[in-house]
Formats: sequence, C-alpha cells, structure tokens
Amino acid sequence: MPQVDTRLVQTAVLGSRGSEQPVILPEESHNLDEFRRQFGTDRFWCGTLLGGCGEKLMTKRYESKVCHFSHYPAQDGSRSACHRSANGVDSADHLFIKMHVKEWLAQQGHAAQAELQSLGAGPGDAVDFWLRATEQHVRFELHPQDYRSWRRAADSLGVKEGHVEWVFGPEGPITRDMIARQGYALRVRCETEGTDRKVFIGTVTEKKLTDWAPLHLCRMTTEGIVTPLLEELRTNGTVRAGGLRNTPFPASLPLRAAELVFARDPSGEPPLQSALTRPGRYLVPGFIKPAASRIVRTYLSLPDDIPAPSEQHVYRLSGVARLMITDPLGNQGSAWAVHTDGLIRLGSLEAERTGLWRPSVSLPDQIAALPPRDTTPRPTPALALETAPRITVADQIREELKKVATERTTITWDELALRTGLDLTHLPDPKRRDLLVEVDTPLSAESPLLCVLVLTPSGRHPFYLGTVLSALGAQPPGSEFELRGWTAQQRDRTHDIYCPRTAIAPPSRPALQVAIAPTRPQPHPGAGWDVPPPADLRAASRTLKKLRLSLSDATSIHSWAADSARHELAGAMEQATHHLDAYDTARRSAAELREWTAAAALFISGLKLTMASQPAAHATPRKTTEPPLENVPTPHHTPAVTGREADPTATHPDPATSTEPNPAHDEARAQFQALIDLILAAQAEDDVRAVDTGRRLAGPIYAQRLSATDRDRYTPFMRDVKAWCLQHTPKSHVDPPLQKIRDVLAGLNAYQGTRPLTDLRREVRELGKLQRILAEPLNVSDEGAVRRWRSRLAHRERTETERVERPAKQPSSVRKKPSAPGTQEAGLPLETIDKLAAAARQVLIDQARSGGRLLTWGELRHRMGGALPHLVADDQGELLVSVDQETPADEPLLSTLIASGDTSLHWLYRHVRFSLGRGRIPDEELESHWAAEVLRLRQVWRYR
Repeated sequence: MPQVDTRLVQTAVLGSRGSEQPVILPEESHNLDEFRRQFGTDRFWCGTLLGGCGEKLMTKRYESKVCHFSHYPAQDGSRSACHRSANGVDSADHLFIKMHVKEWLAQQGHAAQAELQSLGAGPGDAVDFWLRATEQHVRFELHPQDYRSWRRAADSLGVKEGHVEWVFGPEGPITRDMIARQGYALRVRCETEGTDRKVFIGTVTEKKLTDWAPLHLCRMTTEGIVTPLLEELRTNGTVRAGGLRNTPFPASLPLRAAELVFARDPSGEPPLQSALTRPGRYLVPGFIKPAASRIVRTYLSLPDDIPAPSEQHVYRLSGVARLMITDPLGNQGSAWAVHTDGLIRLGSLEAERTGLWRPSVSLPDQIAALPPRDTTPRPTPALALETAPRITVADQIREELKKVATERTTITWDELALRTGLDLTHLPDPKRRDLLVEVDTPLSAESPLLCVLVLTPSGRHPFYLGTVLSALGAQPPGSEFELRGWTAQQRDRTHDIYCPRTAIAPPSRPALQVAIAPTRPQPHPGAGWDVPPPADLRAASRTLKKLRLSLSDATSIHSWAADSARHELAGAMEQATHHLDAYDTARRSAAELREWTAAAALFISGLKLTMASQPAAHATPRKTTEPPLENVPTPHHTPAVTGREADPTATHPDPATSTEPNPAHDEARAQFQALIDLILAAQAEDDVRAVDTGRRLAGPIYAQRLSATDRDRYTPFMRDVKAWCLQHTPKSHVDPPLQKIRDVLAGLNAYQGTRPLTDLRREVRELGKLQRILAEPLNVSDEGAVRRWRSRLAHRERTETERVERPAKQPSSVRKKPSAPGTQEAGLPLETIDKLAAAARQVLIDQARSGGRLLTWGELRHRMGGALPHLVADDQGELLVSVDQETPADEPLLSTLIASGDTSLHWLYRHVRFSLGRGRIPDEELESHWAAEVLRLRQVWRYR
C-alpha cells in the first residue's frame, strides 16, 4: 500500500534540482488553482540549495486543510527519503534575498557577485555580496553563530576584504555588539506577498524598537546600506561609521544602588579622554564601597545636571546604577566606572559608619583656649542686642510647622528636613519625640497643637504621638481609633487658627454668597470620631463630580470669554477649586461634609450662571435675517390691577405667551445671546469641546427660562449646533464582535444576579464564541468583566447543584414539605445574617492579621466550622455589607479578602462598596483598585 507523504513542504525551486529560482505554494485552494495555471504542475523540485533531496515535487490541493508540496512515492510505494530540515515559508529566504538584493544593487549601478555560504547548518546560513567597483563586502547572516565563531569570521573577512557590512537575521548578542560599536545594527526579514517574499531591512538602536523599511527605500553608499531611519540618525550625529573598526562603548552590568556609598577623592583628576565618557555625563574620581566589601578606587559617572559631589560628604547612589566595563585595548587592561542617576547625601552618623568620613577632632568648648581679648573699643550699632538669642532646633521646627499650618497641609520628617535644612531624616524616634514635645511647650488650652501636623509617609500619625501628647498634658483618648479622629480634629483646629476660613462666594454674585460656618467647638478629647453616614458620603460624591464637571466646562470656555468678563470667570473658578480641595478635610466629619455639600451646590450654580453671562471675546457682529420678534415688551406698561378691581370672569394670560414685559425673560434672552456669540466664535476656530460646552450650558436656559416666542426663534439654531457637534465629533471604529461583547456585558450588568441560570449560561457561552473571532485580544477591563461573569456562572451552577442535592441527602423525617407551585424560598432573616456576619468578620480579621490570604466562600464556610450555610446571591451581599458596617471609611473593606473560585475579583465587591457609600470605581480600574486594596488591608492589619 503506498505511503502518503505527510510533510508540509511550502517552498520549492523551479526548473531543476540545482535551481536558484524559489517559489512558495499558496495555502488556500482557490489560490492554488491560479498558481497551477501560472507555473504548471511538473516544474517543482526539492532543490539542493534548500537542503532537499533533489527530487521532483507535486502540488497537493485540499479544501479543509493547508495546500502544500509533496514528494512522489517511490516505485515500491514507500515514502521517498528526504532529510530536508526546513519546510516552512521561510525555508527559501536566502534564495529570495540573493535574488532581490542583487536586482536592487543593479538598479543602483552596482555590479555585484553573490554567493551562498554554509556555516554548518545548511546552504542558506549566509549570503555574501562583493561589490568590486567600490571594494565593499556585504554579508547577510541569517542563522546566528556563537560570538567567538562570529568574531573569528569577522576578523578573517576584515583582513581579506577590508570593511564588511553586516546584516543579521534574528536579534541577539551579536547585534548588541554592533550597536555598542557604531550605535546601530542592521537586520533583514522577508514577508510573503503572493508567491514571492519581499525583503525588508531593519535598523536596531539602543533605545528604540527595530524600524523596518522595504528594500527599495534603502540606498547603497560607500559607507554601506543606508535605511531611512539611519539617514536621520547620521544627520543628528547619534551614530558613527566604521563598524568593527570602532572601539565599542562600555558594557554595563546592573548594580544595587542602595548598597553603594561614594566619597570624592580630592587628589584625583577626571580623565581628559576616556572610553567611559558618554555624552551628557561627566566622571568624578573617588572611592566607592559596596555593602560587605572593601573600599575601591574608581570613577563615578554622573549626569551633567547633577552638581559635583563635595569632598566633605559621603553619598549613597540612587536611581539606576550600573557597572561600565570597556574591552581591553592592546596591552592595556579593561577600564571600569560606576554609572548612576543621582546621589543622596548621608548624615554624619551614617557617613561615619561607612569608614569614608570622620568628623574633625576638637576640644570641648568649655576648656578651649581663649584668644587674647582685644580691649580696643569698637562702635556698636544702636539697635544691636548685647546678647543674641540662641535659636534651637525646636525653634526652627516650630516656625516651619507654623508655615505648614498656614498652608493648611501636613508634613513628614523627610519633607521637614528639606524645608529646614536640618539633618532630621536620620534622627532616632526618641529624639523626634522629644523635639515635638519641645515644639509645643508650653501648652495652654487656647494654643493649637503643632505636633499633629507631622505624619508618616503613609499619612498616619507617628506611633509615639500618644506619648508626646501625654507629656504635654493634652489627655488624648485611649483607643487608636479615637486617637486618630481626635488628632484629625486638632489638626483642623490648628489649620483654622493659623489660616482662618473666610466667606467664599463667586465674584459679583451677592445672591450666591457661601458663608463657611465658624469653627465648631471641639468635642471632649475622649469623644469618638464623627464618621459621616453612607447617605451623606454618596450625596457629597455626586456633588463632587458635578463640581469637577462645572470646572471643566468653565476651563473650556475661559479662553473664549471677553477680556472684561474673563477676570470674573477666573475668580469664580479659583474659589471653586479651593472648595474642591477642601473635600478631603471635610469628609472626616459628618457636619462639615454636609456644609461642604451645600456650599458646593451653590458654587455649581454660581459657575453656571457666570458662564452663561460671558460674552464671547472674538464674536463678530452677526447679520440676522430673521424678522423682528412680535409683541416685544415696550417701555410703557399697563398699570397693575389689583385683585378687587379685576374682573373675576376675565381670563388670565399665559405667562409664556404674554406680551407684558418680563425681566426674567429679558435676562434669560441676554444670557442665551451671550452663549450664542461664544458658540459662533468657537465654531469659527473648530473648537468642538467649547461648542459642546456652550450648547450644554444653553440647553437649560433654552428649555426652562426662555419665553415661548424666543424658543421658537432659537430652535433652528439649537438644531444646527447639535448637528455640527455630531458631525465634528470623531467616531471611533469598533470591531463588530467587540461591540457585541460589550452589549452582552451591558445587558448582564443591568440585570446583575436576577437573570435566570439558563439565560446566564447562554449569554456567557455567547461571550466565549465572540471572543474567539475577535481581530485583537480584549483589553484588561473587558477581559476582567468576561472573567467575572464566568466566575459568577460557575458559582451559580455550584449553588444550584448543592441546593438540588441537599434534600436528597437529608433523612425523610427532616425533609421540608414541598412548597406550593410558583412560590420561592425566602432569604435568611436580617437577625440571622447579622449573627453570621459577626463570626465572618472575626474570621476575616484573623485572616488579615495572618497575611491576608484571599478566601473563597467555601473556605470561609470551612473556617467558620460549618456555621455558614449555603447562601443565595442576595444573602451573600447582605452578609458582606453587614461585615463591613463598622469598618472606618478611610480603611479598606474586610470583604476585599473574599474572592472568586479562581482567586480573582468577586463580583459582589462593587455591590458592597456601593451599599456602604464608597466612591464608584471605573470598570477599567476596578481590578487594579481591588488588588491595591488587598495590599493596603494587609498593611493596616499586620501590626494590630
């Protein structure tokens, strides 16, 4: 029985076994028919230059799989013997390169001799081109060698042929060596186009990806092959010619900057010319000491924008640190230096520990020899003091903390060290504690506390703050939670004393003035923190978004406002911005948060009113062809008729269509006309955002405040502006399967857990089908949403299976009676959920303290000893909400540790945050936010 050749051979040569004319067989059947009409059916050979057997090939046509070449069977029916190792579309690239490069050189007037070279893997390892007229040698090395073999070949070709231009196939260590020598390297690849393979030349640099260009866009010069990118690089002077004749730039090895300290050598001089010198950097001689190693003399390479280090200090390296090493040159050895991005000056104690610096030795002040006293009288300024007061470290810190309070901010010890110029970074905690006590001494009932302004980098108060307050006699509360709230109140009190809050209102709008309530009396030091309820937090969050949107709208139309009105709008924006910045402070107290929300609503109204009344800066006079409005209010009006004089049978006119003067309509018309001028000016400059902002501001005035006659007049204009915005808004193309996936996800999110299991299973399967036909992979947000719905489906299926199997496992005596048709089993009572939540909260607290490993519902049930029954989705959500009912608003939720079966984000996490009044997280940021909250939860509970 004949054996079938199953090798998928895609390339062959035409004419004979030694032919150099390659050809690629199309993979589709309809393309194969055209291929046969063009080349015939019996002209294909398994060429020897392809590493083949030299026998004839036939074409195999398939409808359900890839078409390919195949060997003819032997006379006895067995499969022919062929040891060809490469059969894919790239197996004939060396022949295509030889053919196309030779034609390319001929088109530029170069008569080139081409030859295939075997480097041990096959006949297509390399292709050499000799240009006799210019004495150039170009080698396309398609199969990489090891570095030592390549160096021997390169040195041999260089001695024989002079300069050699190297073009490599895949990128590797050899291409990086070329980049180190000349700043770039060249690569080659082929792409299929019909039955041909087109040649592309790539340019590789140190900091960029490979830039590919078709061969016909490149040039052959006396310096070698020049690509479009290489022309730009040579113009900028970032590369150099010469190839292997150049000395390579130093190699670099990564170092740990935090483990290296450096001190400058005052007797050393930087080298004038060195291979270690790079553009934009300079060398500094000195001594470097790695951790747990001896001190070494070397050079330090620093950026030009960093000042030279002083001889009087020791520095720790920062940023990226690398060891730069040069190749040996002749009889000279390798030179080396340390490359770093920056330096951090060490304090005196730490510098002394390194052994690179020692403080100068002097006698104590009290036994120092006094110089001879000069008794000559000297004139003394009239205002000079006989004894100047000594300024201590605590005095400097106190003055700086007063400035911090004036700015209504907080500060860390590192920031305090930078602002004062004192070495506070390396102070031990007991010394910092004593300094804070000295700063606030003496403390009275009226004096504010400055020590509460010093926080840790994580935003919490130092652990020794309670000791400081006790030493000052402040009587702080005992628990950590109450101390945190008490210090926040004291911090606000300090801010209010040094920077009192003033009445804030949009300028020249007396009707919209917002008066901030005076500082409320402080509660008893032991009182708890007034945490805002979830409803207030949700209302404040909605108002915060509206205020940000109003500020964005004001920013977009600020440049179009007239000069006379721009100052008024800028003042309103500045005051609204200050109020926006006060949100973080206000949300710590329920009363302050409600005051902030009410004031923010007035700021929003004031901004809208200010924007609506801004005339455009560049609005040109418009020639209107509309007829004048009829029934325009006239200066004279009919005297008012009292209710007693009015005819009770008279019909009262409609205010919307009345012809009597109406100041509200006049004001609305003026504001609307100002917005029209702004919109027309923005349209002239094609500013789509400003036009859309003006249209949205004009909408409420048009719909609610204009008279009926004015609305009829301006209706065509509003329609034209809306059409203009739609026409000028770019429409992003969305892949149809991707749009269907997003539609399915939107439908699932709309129903959440109420969709029946069969419908949910069908929708999730539809998501899988659509995902398989996508042109590009899903982004992180969509992929996470699909994964979460798959997890929910798996959870629903497990819950349904357990619910069905549970009655069958119970004895018949304890089985529940079947419910009436159409009824559904009710959820657990709230009292039961609260009891289960207390036990679950303790389990989650223990889990957070022991490392914060994620738990699934099954693991939580196991940790609770079986006390947690199988819950439906609604009861699960209520349980998690009850678990975190007492969690402070500034701490991550304990329910963050509840994960899906694949340890991913649980779909109930969003529901719990919403029910507790936490801010909404965008879908694309939800997973990263959840991961960050898990890490923060572990840090919060690690030491509790």
